[in-house]
Amino acid sequence: MNSLWTSTSNTRSGFESLKGSEVADVAVVGGGITGVTTALRLAEAGMSVALVESARIGAGNTGRSTGNLYATLSHGLATLLGKWGEETLRSVVRLRGEAVAQIARDVETLRLDCDFERVDLHIGLEQEAGDALQALREEFAALALAGLAPDWVEPPLALASGRMLRIRGQAQCNPCAYVQALAAQAQRRGARLFEETRVIDIDASEGRVRTTDGEIRAGAIVIATHSPIGFNLVQAEMQPCIEYGISARVEAGAMPSGIFWFRDGEHSLRRYRHAGVEHLVVIGEPHRTGEQAPEAVRLERLRGFARRHFGVETFEHCWSAQQLRSADGLPYIGRSAHDNVFIATGFAADGLTWGTVAAGLIRDLVQDKGNPAVDLLSPRRLTPVKSAKGWAEENAAVVKHLVGDRLRQVEPASLSSVAPGQGKLVDHQGKTFAVYRASDGTLTVLSPVCPHLRCHVAWNPEQPGWDCPCHGSRFHPDGRVLDGPALSDLERLRLEDAR
Repeated sequence: MNSLWTSTSNTRSGFESLKGSEVADVAVVGGGITGVTTALRLAEAGMSVALVESARIGAGNTGRSTGNLYATLSHGLATLLGKWGEETLRSVVRLRGEAVAQIARDVETLRLDCDFERVDLHIGLEQEAGDALQALREEFAALALAGLAPDWVEPPLALASGRMLRIRGQAQCNPCAYVQALAAQAQRRGARLFEETRVIDIDASEGRVRTTDGEIRAGAIVIATHSPIGFNLVQAEMQPCIEYGISARVEAGAMPSGIFWFRDGEHSLRRYRHAGVEHLVVIGEPHRTGEQAPEAVRLERLRGFARRHFGVETFEHCWSAQQLRSADGLPYIGRSAHDNVFIATGFAADGLTWGTVAAGLIRDLVQDKGNPAVDLLSPRRLTPVKSAKGWAEENAAVVKHLVGDRLRQVEPASLSSVAPGQGKLVDHQGKTFAVYRASDGTLTVLSPVCPHLRCHVAWNPEQPGWDCPCHGSRFHPDGRVLDGPALSDLERLRLEDAR
C-alpha cells in the first residue's frame, strides 16, 4: 500500500545507510518533515548535523499524510478556545500561519519541486443537523476571533449541505516530494543524512545514538520519530489513532481546487494535479490504533463515498497514517526529561504544519535563543485540568489492552486456518501466537507481545501488519518494527513452538 505522494516522488534519494561512527553537534532521529526541517534549520545556523532515518526520507507518516497546510486545527479552533482561551488560540494560529508562510518561502527561494499551491480551506457538513450546524457556527466564531477572517460561501461541492466556512490563503503540496527536496538542501548545507538506518538505543547521558551498524555522538539529540522511540512520559498522554486515504483518477473539473473538510462525515477531500493527471484524494475512517475491524471495510467505505459523489475513472492508491493526539490538545515540542534531548510529537492530524513549527522552536532551544512558544508547547508542562479527560481515557484504554487482551479468549485455531495474505492471533495448546501466512504460503510465527510495554498486538487487514493498541507501535506482517515507540521487532518463534 503506497500513498499517492510516495508514488509520485523520488523515493530513491541516494542517501547511504550509516556504517561506523559519526560526531556532530546535533543528532536527528527521523527523516519526516520535522526531522528534515530541523536538520536544515540547524545547518543554516552553522551547526554540524547528522540525521538517521529507518526507511526512506519522507516516506513515513509524512508521506502518508494529507499534504494539507493550514493555520487552523483539524479538530477545530472552538475546542481549543474552550480549553485554552483566546490568548493561546491566537498564539497557535500565529505559529501555524508563520510555518505555512515559511514553507512557501522555502519552496520559492530554494526552488523546491513539490506541486505547492495556495488554496482555500472549506469546512462544512454532509447533513445539516441541528447540533452539527451549531458546532459549525461556533467554529466560525473561533476562526474570526483568531484573526483568520472566515466567510460563509455557497458550497463548491454538491455533496455539501448548506453553506460552508471558507478560510483563504491556506496551502497544499506533495509532502513526500517537499521533504525529499528539503533533505537535498540540508545536505548541500553540510548536514549528513542516512537512510535505512535503524536506531536501537539512545543514551542521553553519553550523548550517543546507537544504530544497527554504527553510532552518532552528539551534544544534542532530536527525536523526530512521530512518537518518541523508547520510553517517554508523554506516551501516557497521547492517544494513537489511524486514518486511511485513497486516491482516484477523476474527470477533469470533477473536484474543485481547495481543502474540504466535512465535520459530520469525518471526510477530508482535496484535488491533486500531477504531470497532467487529476487525482481525487479522500481521507477518513479514523479509529484507535489496534482496535480495527477484523475485515477490510474502511478503505471500501472510502471508495464507496468517492463513487457516490464523483466521476471516478479508476482507484489508484490506498494508505494509512497514524496520528498521536495529546491529552490537552497541543503538541509536545521541546526539551524532554534530559536537557540535551528534544522531542516533537502529539501533532494529531496537523503534523505537516506543526512539524515546521517544531523545527524552528528546536533550533532556537538548541542554540539557547528565546522563543515565545517554549513554555506553551513544552513536553514538561503540567496541565492537569486540561489533560484530565484525555489522560483518563488514554490510560483506561492502555489498561484494557494490557490486562484485558491477555485475559480475553483467543480463537482456538490451527495454523492451516490462516489464509494467504492474512494475519491472525491464534490460541494453540494454551499459548497465543501472532501468525502470518504470506501469499506464497510461507508461515511466520511471532510472539503477540509488543516489546515496548508488553501489550498484545492486533492484525490490521486494511494496511496489512500488526498494530499495538497501547502506544501505537506498528509492525510489518513478518514482525519488523515500522513505527515506534518500540525499538525492536516482534519476537520470532520457531514453528514447532506453535505446533
